[in-house]
Amino acid sequence: MNVSPRRITRPLACALLAASASLWAPGLSLAQEKAVPAAAPAPAPAKDIKDQKALTLLKAMSDTLAGAKTLGFKVRGIVPTHSPTGQFVSLHASSRVVMQRPDKLFVSARGDLFPSDAFYDGKTVTVVGAGGKFYAQRDAAGGFLEALMNGVQPGSDATAPFLDLLVADPYAFLTKDFTSALWVGQTTVGGVKTDHLAFTAPGLDWEVWIGTSDKLPRLMVVSYRTGERQPTFTVELSDWKLDAAVPAQTFKASIPKGAVKLEFKQMGQDK
Repeated sequence: MNVSPRRITRPLACALLAASASLWAPGLSLAQEKAVPAAAPAPAPAKDIKDQKALTLLKAMSDTLAGAKTLGFKVRGIVPTHSPTGQFVSLHASSRVVMQRPDKLFVSARGDLFPSDAFYDGKTVTVVGAGGKFYAQRDAAGGFLEALMNGVQPGSDATAPFLDLLVADPYAFLTKDFTSALWVGQTTVGGVKTDHLAFTAPGLDWEVWIGTSDKLPRLMVVSYRTGERQPTFTVELSDWKLDAAVPAQTFKASIPKGAVKLEFKQMGQDK
């Protein structure tokens, strides 16, 4: 859920590191989309509509998230990924996220991408491969989460943009570059009545479905209008828990016996 290609994020493990070729699933780099055939009609340009109802509902969602001292939720996504044949294949990604403001975060990521558990306890960030054979760890003192959430670089994998929901002010973050906003209507998502909102920004269109009662995001769809990224991705959010008690151990990593320590690299750093 973002308003510019720079701010579409990936699961925490991807945001934190590329530990080694052994730990990361192959073939995740996203090539440029093929040109649209000449016979295909060009998409109509987005109209500069800024529906105040859509902005008000987005602000209510932002306030709900920002006001919670602890957040817990589940994420499921379908991510089109460029394959060796040139076509996009759909990979499934899922995560369980727990955050305690201002400086603790846990993400358990599963699915087809990079199964791992990531821990940040305010002092140290640790990522453990789901099989327990590899891990990476480094010191990350105060300010790490803020830098992570606000320092997303272009080209990051857009598998689960939950980090955008965890910034101090999601509304300001999401509307920084928007060019249009529209309230589409109401529908039911996963048994929850929602308001459907649609936004445009340079290079992309994005939609969010927000619970009418709890003001929490339930579904997000992002579609790119350029060839620099995958054409679209869909993310479902569920099992929300706000201000629930979270055991301190949730954010403490346990390194499996015999696990091999790998070099900790930021995404985009030269190998």
